[in-house]
Amino acid sequence: MKLAKLALIAALPLAFAAPALAHQSIKVGAQSAGKKVVVKSVSIAKDGFLVIHAMKDGKPVVPASLGHTRITAGTTRNVVVELSEAIKPGDTVLTMLHTDDGEMGVYEFPNGDAPVVVGGKPVVKPAKVN
Repeated sequence: MKLAKLALIAALPLAFAAPALAHQSIKVGAQSAGKKVVVKSVSIAKDGFLVIHAMKDGKPVVPASLGHTRITAGTTRNVVVELSEAIKPGDTVLTMLHTDDGEMGVYEFPNGDAPVVVGGKPVVKPAKVN
């Protein structure tokens, strides 16, 4: 009986952690002009990437990206993504979660590392540049 109780107590944190890890989201505010994007928080179920795409005519420019950084499973706050080119006032960038399903730690989109999809839609958030 004691063993059963111990097993239940040990499993309890995992039961509560699973739904939290299933939540995948991005929280981002307005950005400053320059060569980086700072994201308030990212939640992802499995290790992956936070990718920054340029926007043109209201649509993301893909598969090209301005920058990306690897994200570990769970919630990460104050994520800084260095960009290959500067963003300027009036621009809008799109933050997007991608999987890490090819060579681990290597961003390979579009030949792997597909966008994270929840409810049939990619997990994205636009951010205006001030």
